[in-house]
Amino acid sequence: MARKLVTAVPRSVIPVKLSKEQSSVLEAVSKGRSVFFTGSAGTGKSFLMKRIIGTLPPQHTFATASTGVAACHIGGTTLHAFAGIGSGRGTLEHCVQLASRAQVAQQWRKCKHLVIDEISMVDGEFFEKLEAVARVIRRNDQPFGGIQLIMCGDFLQLPPVTKGKEKVNFCFQTQAWKKCIQMNIELTEVRRQSDKSFIDVLQQIRLGRCPDYVYTTLRATAKQNIQRDGILATRLCTHKEDVNQINEHHLQKLNGEFKLFTSTDSDSVYTQQINGMCPVPDKLNLKVGAQVMLTKNLDVQKGLVNGARGIVIGYQKDNDGYPIVKFRCGMEEEIKPIRWSFKFSGGNISTRKQIPLKLAWAISIHKSQGMTLDCVEISLSRVFECGQSYVALSRAKCLEGLRVLDFEKSCVKANLEVLRFYHKLDLHKRMMQTSIGDY
Repeated sequence: MARKLVTAVPRSVIPVKLSKEQSSVLEAVSKGRSVFFTGSAGTGKSFLMKRIIGTLPPQHTFATASTGVAACHIGGTTLHAFAGIGSGRGTLEHCVQLASRAQVAQQWRKCKHLVIDEISMVDGEFFEKLEAVARVIRRNDQPFGGIQLIMCGDFLQLPPVTKGKEKVNFCFQTQAWKKCIQMNIELTEVRRQSDKSFIDVLQQIRLGRCPDYVYTTLRATAKQNIQRDGILATRLCTHKEDVNQINEHHLQKLNGEFKLFTSTDSDSVYTQQINGMCPVPDKLNLKVGAQVMLTKNLDVQKGLVNGARGIVIGYQKDNDGYPIVKFRCGMEEEIKPIRWSFKFSGGNISTRKQIPLKLAWAISIHKSQGMTLDCVEISLSRVFECGQSYVALSRAKCLEGLRVLDFEKSCVKANLEVLRFYHKLDLHKRMMQTSIGDY
């Protein structure tokens, strides 16, 4: 696969308007084409997806994602909740039967534009069943029952979850993908990082490569002291059990009293489901000195963004006693509750009002997707998925804020089928940009 030039956009001049690449995606969507757009971490996929959703008619547009966390980012629901066919592991007849229930069928028939974020984590067999269910329920023989698909994700990041030794089956390998998707576009302008050498290191890792200069660069970070003003590095872990254990251990070690912040959920029936989707829990225990992370963009200009690291330095002295956090960017801010909205099957909407903070001694690689971390420590010794090392490393805003504890070349993995798919995308793009005469 040819080495691809990926450009960086200086952070000080990041434009609010869409790039040329992003505009081409939006234009294709506006013309009614079913599109898949992709790109490495930090190329503005989520930003573009939100812009696209904002241009589509809300009454006929359903925003979904493969995971609850991703669905929360775009203000939608999970793809499984929208589809109403359970896990999709049953027969097609059984899936159609489930989707024929009145509320579910009504959603399918109302839908004209279906958004699917993080499509890379959707199993290919599930995608094929969705396509068939759409045609049956909508009584329409066109691909996906005539629904326009707008899909986004990076297949070189996290793959679909499999059981045991099951072979990974990606959506792009299916016949449904071939007949539904009319346009594949790759975004190449990286906006999360501005250091070109770090971007190059990340691109090599993304493609499953680890030349000597990449190995040397990442090994050197192990000695970096990235602690600042009492704010420690967040440990990124491959397993959520490790995350809970680390956070609880450190919180217990702090002196002082616990202060509990309980969410206000509009409907307690959905509390457990919301816990799986919302970046903050229904019960948040804090102490002065707790390492925390912001889970929502509050003020981008000030650096108060999703993933910003800080430490609790006190509480407001009024009745509410909201936490005061000193952030790594230098800001001290009182953090007040904000509201998240969630859509469930049948169109039910529930809300959660909670402090937009989470404990940050450790977080999982899965939960870090979409975040930009300015102070992160990574252990890759237990990496078990293709793309997992890349997802973890690409969360870092810069090399200076990154510490990799145990980097070895063996933890760099990329799926061969995915590499072939991206090679074809790149080849097609270069052919489109070159005259026939040159070929």
